[in-house]
Amino acid sequence: MTVGAWLVVVGVCDLLRAARDATSARRRLVLAVFGCALLVLAGLALGFTAAWWGTVGVLWGVSLVTWELASSLALNPTSGHHSAWRSTAFAAFAVPLVVLTFLWGAAPDLSAVPDRWGPTVLGHVGATRTVVLTGALLFELSTSNILVRLLLDATGISAATNEADLKGGRLLGPMERVFILVLAVAGQLTAAAVVVAAKGLLRWPELQRSRRAQGPTALSEYFLIGSFASWLLGILGWVLTGIH
Repeated sequence: MTVGAWLVVVGVCDLLRAARDATSARRRLVLAVFGCALLVLAGLALGFTAAWWGTVGVLWGVSLVTWELASSLALNPTSGHHSAWRSTAFAAFAVPLVVLTFLWGAAPDLSAVPDRWGPTVLGHVGATRTVVLTGALLFELSTSNILVRLLLDATGISAATNEADLKGGRLLGPMERVFILVLAVAGQLTAAAVVVAAKGLLRWPELQRSRRAQGPTALSEYFLIGSFASWLLGILGWVLTGIH
C-alpha cells in the first residue's frame, strides 16, 4: 500500500508538469507542496502512527521533493551538473521504490473498504490492490517517460533532438506501457508481446528513410534504447502489482 500511494502522488505530480522536461522554480515549488499535501492525506487515510510518520512519511516526502527537483534540473539544458542531477533523480526514485516494496507488509493497510463500496470495483478488487494498480498506471503514463529520457541522456543520446525525427514517442511510450501493463495483469502476456512487435514494424519504415537520407545516425540507438527501457518499465509496473 505504501509504495502504491507513493507512486500515485509522484505520478500525479509528473502529469502536472504538462509534458515539460524542465520546469520553472515556481512550478517545482508548487508541485513539491502539492505532492507533500497529498502524501499527508495518504498517511492520514492509512492511519499512520508517529513511528510511521517518522520513517515512511519522511521517506515519502524527501524522495518526492528530490525527484521533482533533480529530474527537472537533469533535463534542463540551461542547468549545470547534469550527470549529478541525473544520478540524484535515479536514486530518489529507486531507493523509496525498493525500501517501500520490502516494507509494505508491515505498513498500515486498507484491506477493508466501506460497505457502500462493496458492489463497486473497489469492493471486488480491494483497496490495497486498487491503490497499487492506480499508482502503476500513473507511473506508466508520466513518470516512466521522464525515466526513459533521463536514461537516454545518460547514454549520450539526446531525446529532444531525436524525437524531432521520430515523432510521437512521447505519446506512444505511455500508450504501449499501459497496454503492456493491462494485458500482463489480465494474464495475456502473448498479446503484450504482439504490442512490442507491432511497434518495431510500424517504426521500421521511418528508421529506414532516415538512414537513407542522413546515413548512420543516433536515431536507431534512440529507438532501441528508448523502446527497451519503456518495455522494461511497463513490466516493472506489472511486477509491482503482482508483489502487492
